[in-house]
Amino acid sequence: MELINFYKLLLAKKQDKITDQISRLEIGLNTMQSTTDKVDDLKKLLEIKMVDVGIEIEKTNELIEVVGKESVIAEKESGEAAV
Repeated sequence: MELINFYKLLLAKKQDKITDQISRLEIGLNTMQSTTDKVDDLKKLLEIKMVDVGIEIEKTNELIEVVGKESVIAEKESGEAAV
C-alpha cells in the first residue's frame, strides 16, 4: 500500500511538471507568434517608407540639378559683372 501511495505521489509530480512545461511551451509559442506578426507589420511599413524615400530621393536629385544649373548661371553672371 505504501508503494502505491509513493507511486501516486511520483505520478502527480510528473503530471504537474509536464503541465508546467506545456504551459511554458504555449506561452513561448504565443510570444513567437506575436513577434512574427509584429515583424510582418514592420515589413509592410518598411515597404511603404521605402517608396516614400524613393520619391524624396527623386525630388532631391531634381533640386540638386536645378541648383547646379542656377549655380552655373550665377557664376557666369558674376564673371561678367567682374569684367
